Amino acid sequence: MTTDKTLGETPDEQLTPLGGTDRPGLDSGAIPELLLASVVDDVADGELTVDDGLVTQSLDEILLALIALADDETHGTGLMEELSRLFDADLSPGTVYPRLHDLEAEDRLRMHELVQTKQYSIDDTAAAESMIEEAMCHHLAIGLFLHASLDAV
Repeated sequence: MTTDKTLGETPDEQLTPLGGTDRPGLDSGAIPELLLASVVDDVADGELTVDDGLVTQSLDEILLALIALADDETHGTGLMEELSRLFDADLSPGTVYPRLHDLEAEDRLRMHELVQTKQYSIDDTAAAESMIEEAMCHHLAIGLFLHASLDAV
């Protein structure tokens, strides 16, 4: 990802895409490198506290991403532990398991029954990628808007 372009001076200019992408309204070159590095470091270190409601709102996409990134431990309990570690989210099994079952019913996940647990893997990689990418674009657009508004505050 290239981040050598800078955002405009005014909040309106900062929200204007700089071009160079096939995704409307999103240019990875417009993302300030320092902002991107900060968020990535905070997520990787498990230091990012996110409101549980925001995590729940994008739970399907987050679960798909966690499963895609995992080498193992893709069972519900392990996924809930990762949600807690990464986002400090305290979601109940009654929130997480139905979403896993829905993703399986939609053929986005494949469930493997083991002796005492179920493990999940991505079944439809194209659909999973599309869901994750769309959620990322929406959240990034909101994040860039909020970042641009900081100068006005």
